Amino acid sequence: MPSARTIPTRMRVAAMDHFGGPDVIHTETMRVPKPGRREVLVRVHTAGVGTWDPALVDGTFQDMKPKFPRVIGSDGAGTVIAVGDRVERFAVGDRVYGWGLGNVKGGFFAEYAAIHEKNLAPIPESLSFDEAGALAVSGITALQGLDHLALESGARIIIFGASGGVGHVALQLAKRLGFAVFAVASKSDGVELVERLGADACADGHARSLLKQLREFSPEGYEGALVFAGAKGWKQELALVRRSGRIVWPNGVEPLPVVPEGVERIAYDVRADERADRREPVPRRADEALSARCGGASAARRAAPSHRQARARARVT
Repeated sequence: MPSARTIPTRMRVAAMDHFGGPDVIHTETMRVPKPGRREVLVRVHTAGVGTWDPALVDGTFQDMKPKFPRVIGSDGAGTVIAVGDRVERFAVGDRVYGWGLGNVKGGFFAEYAAIHEKNLAPIPESLSFDEAGALAVSGITALQGLDHLALESGARIIIFGASGGVGHVALQLAKRLGFAVFAVASKSDGVELVERLGADACADGHARSLLKQLREFSPEGYEGALVFAGAKGWKQELALVRRSGRIVWPNGVEPLPVVPEGVERIAYDVRADERADRREPVPRRADEALSARCGGASAARRAAPSHRQARARARVT
């Protein structure tokens, strides 16, 4: 473990003193948090900006009891510089990424973050800090959705919103689980992305031929569907899911998917420490090929302007 002399006592953060618009986020200096017995102190390289962050800032979404000044930052990646005396999974020098939601010691919009080891994972060798820093929340959301489908290799599924932040990760993980995936993307660049990531078939969600293409790919229907984009409820498209199949989405998707009779519906909350089951969803040998789209900010000095950009994107989408 580094000596106390090598770990600074003060750090720059992007913080807020009250709820409000994106302009309430400002940079200031705060004390570097001390890691607890099961916590890891991370020198932050990249902090991701999520579409849910504006709701954290204006107070419409709460992940913990408010206490100001507050440092948010749900996603992040960096290097371990200290560990608590009961930490078992990480050592100083490890590259890690993780989840900062609900962390009373602050999230990743800072130069340093103290994170419980259960909310961190090693960064695969093929991923950069920037890619890993945008992966945690999207990856956990995607994994839990796939777990809830509870399907075996070879199953045919539809992923709606497959070119989005969560959807493009879910697509790659679904392929590693052996699923045949029809990816419903957004616009031509989204279609290009899901093709590159290995979708068996794909279409623009706005295309008039979408329903026809779905039927052609799987004339006998689909075993399940993951919905990460609401559109108008996908009534006709979801009717192609077979009776006894499952349609799964994270809470917050609007409008709600229109689930046909005889098909199970599962809406889930995303948690870092709880998985739908305990099977290994991603073979470790496949981790190295995972790709993540990232548009996040690098540490505290870029968090505030990037948050304003995220707010603008949230408004138009």
